[in-house]
Amino acid sequence: MSDGPVLNNAIPEVQGIFATDAALQEAIAKLTLSGFHRAALSLPYANPSPSQTTPEQGTAPLGTETDTRQMRTLLSSTAGASGALIAAGVTVATGGAAGVVLAAAAAGGLLAGGVTSAASSAVGDAQKEGRDRAAADGKLVLAVHAPTPEAAAKAEAALHAAGATSVARVRREGATL
Repeated sequence: MSDGPVLNNAIPEVQGIFATDAALQEAIAKLTLSGFHRAALSLPYANPSPSQTTPEQGTAPLGTETDTRQMRTLLSSTAGASGALIAAGVTVATGGAAGVVLAAAAAGGLLAGGVTSAASSAVGDAQKEGRDRAAADGKLVLAVHAPTPEAAAKAEAALHAAGATSVARVRREGATL
């Protein structure tokens, strides 16, 4: 046993297993509408390795399709705006004589935005495919931190309403320093 203090001996959670990613997304929406903060939701790994059994390392980051779309929009907009700012800077620096450069920089900004959007979309697709594989294996689990019996009951209701195939209250063991 470690001499360090126990961070939290047991973390009360409600976990639901989902047959599809769409049902998982629905559960996330229902839980957030029920008042659960996104930080209280996680996707625990099924059968994590011993090094990943801590609460901090035993889960994947939670991301929704909305998160993916927003990130894609943010990255594309940033790339496009950067291209426009570079073009404007070149135009000002040349006294307006760089119209062709301006057009090329604007096209470059649009191209960078498109590449960034495509890369972000590929990452989102890969995450969704991973969740779909986990669902097919019966291992797509959503965990909700529920510190009180009332919170646990509310989480159970939301998970059932979203179509969880199984819902259970669990206590994950904490780690020591």
